[in-house]
Amino acid sequence: MKKIDLLKKIEEAKIKQKAGNSLEANQIFQVLLKSNNDSFDLLYAYGLFCRDLKNFNLAKKVFLNLINKFPSSINPYILLAEILKTENKFQDAEKVLLKAKKIDPNYGDLLYNFALLYFASRNFDYALVYIDKAIKLSINNDIYKLLKSEIYINKFNISEALNILEDLNNNNRIKQDKNKEIRINILLADAFSKKRKYEKAEILLLKLIKKYPRFELAYLNLSIIYNDKNQLSKSIQIIKKGINLSPNFMPFYKNLASFYRNSGQIELAIETNLFIISRNKFDFNSFYELSGIYDFKNHRNELKFLLNTKVEDLNPNSKIYAAFAISNLLHKEGKFKESAKYLKIANDESLKYKKSDLSLKIKHTEFYRSLKIKNSKNKHFKNPSNNIFIVGMPRSGSTLLENILSLNPEVTDMGEVNFLEESIKEAKDFEDVYDLYEKKVINQFQSSIIYTDKSLFNYMYCAVISNFFPKAKIINCIRNPLDNILSIYRANFLKQSFSFSLTDITSLYVHYFETIEEYKIKYGENIYDYYYEDLIENPNDVIPGIINWLDWDWDEKYLSPHQNKRNVYTASSAQIRKKFYSSSIGIWKEYKELLEPAIEIIKTNKILGDKIS
Repeated sequence: MKKIDLLKKIEEAKIKQKAGNSLEANQIFQVLLKSNNDSFDLLYAYGLFCRDLKNFNLAKKVFLNLINKFPSSINPYILLAEILKTENKFQDAEKVLLKAKKIDPNYGDLLYNFALLYFASRNFDYALVYIDKAIKLSINNDIYKLLKSEIYINKFNISEALNILEDLNNNNRIKQDKNKEIRINILLADAFSKKRKYEKAEILLLKLIKKYPRFELAYLNLSIIYNDKNQLSKSIQIIKKGINLSPNFMPFYKNLASFYRNSGQIELAIETNLFIISRNKFDFNSFYELSGIYDFKNHRNELKFLLNTKVEDLNPNSKIYAAFAISNLLHKEGKFKESAKYLKIANDESLKYKKSDLSLKIKHTEFYRSLKIKNSKNKHFKNPSNNIFIVGMPRSGSTLLENILSLNPEVTDMGEVNFLEESIKEAKDFEDVYDLYEKKVINQFQSSIIYTDKSLFNYMYCAVISNFFPKAKIINCIRNPLDNILSIYRANFLKQSFSFSLTDITSLYVHYFETIEEYKIKYGENIYDYYYEDLIENPNDVIPGIINWLDWDWDEKYLSPHQNKRNVYTASSAQIRKKFYSSSIGIWKEYKELLEPAIEIIKTNKILGDKIS
């Protein structure tokens, strides 16, 4: 077939596909492939066709075939890497791009795709290096600049991101391109949201919705802003508006399920996740969500499908969520040995793509431990707030504690805000930290008499709190070390990469314990030890003790935190709706074989070693 005729038939197939006639398009491709399987144009178009249909296995084969037949052409490498990236096979994608780089190290789109890959794997420093190289080669490429701004946003270098975005926003060329205009405004809203300038972000998204009323991402991002502002009812409302306009846009349902769970509407969260699975039985993220709140008693077929899934055949992301979900369900059934097996699979797979941040946390803690911090008693604070800092390791009973304290009508529970660390970084002097912190609180929360801050790693800053926060108190949450370590290992903490390694969790636990013990010697009058097991086993004594230490009036309602209707945004959001339960106390003994490496590290500290003997 002559090339011109071949190209006409390829174009005909593309038109059929665009019109939604994928079957007819495929028939055209199949006929052409029988006699033209050495045509670059045909194989390239067919590979894109397979990719668009999400037939990734076939698309990969086509692009590999292209690479073998036309090894000097860069684009097949890029497209193969793009699919591997979509499947979360970051290392394989990187290898493909590195092969292409040997052919042409100065190919702009190749460098851009390196940046995309490192961005997707959250290696933002590498992503920035490559996008800068791409921009240097093509200084007026708006797409490259947009990615650079997004990298800056994720590195929390918001000022640099805003400089790029505002410059692009003032460009007449951009105003004539609908897609670029939309993306700029989405990124601007994201940047303002990261700076907690929620009103600016909200205005931008509402303008987008007014101009493009069927633009799903605007509704989705607006719901996230309301969620961040602790306005879950508005989050749910805007998601439902989006669903009415685009009922087949599945990210709406994922967010809706999360909002339902966080607001305590567990039955609706279950119902929504089951709907997601009914539309896509391979959505293991929803299976994972359900594994923590549902026993599948009325959905035995779905349970059977999950438990019979061969996780080794799944892509990395699905493998992680499926393994965590199966582990959770086996744990509930008391099949702890099998649960441990899947738990290890999930965490080992996560570690392949998320480097542990243990060393960074320890280095950061040591920096503040070594500082000679002295309080200037001359500083005057006008009507200082009563700040309660809840610190400790994750999964140590901190959410339960905040649930108890927030029953006091004078308390605003801020949850896991990052205000203190941000204020310390912004301050020229430690004496400025309190004022900066107060501004952040006032900017996001309504005026209150008492605020609870449950950013647990604030234990690193006990010296700053004790010296520069008038009226502040610190409650240190303590749980049996091995129960605590196991609970962290089971939690799938995406933003805490140390949590995927048992040895790293344990090393951090020991370091935290030794740090807080040192601070208790220096600032003991400001620090109260709350023991999770004691509270569960004897709430009638322990809870009054905490309330008395805070110098609050007693009320019987503090003994019923499960009745608290507040929104909860942590991994414990479902558990705290239940009455006190002791089933997790001492559960580490069922996982003793798995925990052997942790036990050896715990024993290096005599005090902790005695707690597990």
